[in-house]
Amino acid sequence: MRTSRTYKLQLSEKGVDQFLACHCRLARMTREFISYGTTLHVAMSILDGCDPAEIVAELESPLCGALGGPSFRFVGTTSRLANIVDRIASRLIESGECGGGVATWRLYNVALIMFLASEDRELQSAYRKAALITS
Repeated sequence: MRTSRTYKLQLSEKGVDQFLACHCRLARMTREFISYGTTLHVAMSILDGCDPAEIVAELESPLCGALGGPSFRFVGTTSRLANIVDRIASRLIESGECGGGVATWRLYNVALIMFLASEDRELQSAYRKAALITS
């Protein structure tokens, strides 16, 4: 079984800045040198706890669109992140809030939005869970 995988983010300059803001916030909070993949994993874990209506609202927001762009960035993390992505996508479809599938890179961008809107305690909890999975 494969334990790690590379994930592709499709970002604008603003999206790169948003990702780095998330990464720096998490690293400062944990006082650890963390991987970019850990940041993505924590962001997606936060998104996994969000209501489908809230996710869809952010998918349709101008900020989500502004974070996406022509720049591709690749981050490595546990292959279990794919399970989180699949679970979120399935919940969106089952909720009826989202008519069809959503591009994964757009989910990543919404996760970055939700990350910066999250309280420290939520991030700390998601980080602890991610650290258990990725170690």
